[in-house]
Amino acid sequence: MNRHTMIEPTQLIQGLMNRASRVYEHYHFLLQTHSSQQAAEFTKDFCLNSSFTATDDQLACFEFLYMNDFIKELDDLLHDFYKDSKAFCLYKLLLKRRKQVITLTELKDLESLTFNHPSLQCLHLYVIIYLYYDLKMYTALDKYTDHCYNCLHEVREPLFYYFMNLRFDELSFHHYWKTNNLILARKYAFKYSSKVIAPRKLCSMHHNLSLSYVFENYRSSMHHAQSALQIALQHNFKSVAAILKNNTIPFIAAFHKRTKNVSTTDLVETAHIAIAENKWEKASGLLTSLNTLTPFQESYLGLAERNPSLLINAHQRFLNENGDLFFAILPKLYLKRLNQFIQEGK
Repeated sequence: MNRHTMIEPTQLIQGLMNRASRVYEHYHFLLQTHSSQQAAEFTKDFCLNSSFTATDDQLACFEFLYMNDFIKELDDLLHDFYKDSKAFCLYKLLLKRRKQVITLTELKDLESLTFNHPSLQCLHLYVIIYLYYDLKMYTALDKYTDHCYNCLHEVREPLFYYFMNLRFDELSFHHYWKTNNLILARKYAFKYSSKVIAPRKLCSMHHNLSLSYVFENYRSSMHHAQSALQIALQHNFKSVAAILKNNTIPFIAAFHKRTKNVSTTDLVETAHIAIAENKWEKASGLLTSLNTLTPFQESYLGLAERNPSLLINAHQRFLNENGDLFFAILPKLYLKRLNQFIQEGK
């Protein structure tokens, strides 16, 4: 598929897209003649050097910058030119949540707001759901699914519609992943991956998909992790590459006990690898050196010290503290392994 066709609305809704923004037209043209990275850079420059008065143009500009990870540029633009924009508060919240968790009070304040423009209504709803997810409330989408569909189908600007579609697929993936409905989660993940252009977004989805496969399929899990790493290295996403190399890939390898030639600078995953290699005392020593334990670390320590109480507690913490039905599987699986060790007298 040609890159420019990915941002075009389908034939079914093309007639409804009657507010094409200047940003959409510029980006659409560039995608026909340049690489996706070049098109994004040139469109960023266009956004920063243009003046937009119409709401649809402003929103296409903000959303393009945000979804292509031009975060500093968006922040500067909002402060310098668009403080009176109706979208200002929504994008400021999106930027703020990248640095800190929004409080429940702030979330309730956001829910009380109303917007008349259909694109703003859609974004408003999606930001509400993101903030629920940040508070570990992954079932929030259940309440809003029908509203999401209705709002999405009221959007009339094609670039904003493209990004809102991506956001909906992303929100749906996280909802179904964290509530452990993996068939539906992967359905939305693959829809998302087939439409997304921005490399960082594709990298992130491959990363998440790798984790979604970790408990059932080593090859699929590692395939997506390596795909994410390849994108991260290609585009110089240094922090993402470091997480993949030192946390995600060792985690997958250790869980499946396939640790040959796998190393990490991370203390916790070093302990996890030690557990996979039956180096119980080493693992225990590393983990007990920590002041506090996350549910993951408590799961590792429970297995390393043959302590079922720690594993049971870790399971409850995944549910109660993280709202995470998916990773709550980890201590349960390690409890099974522990019972096998006991039966085999190891």
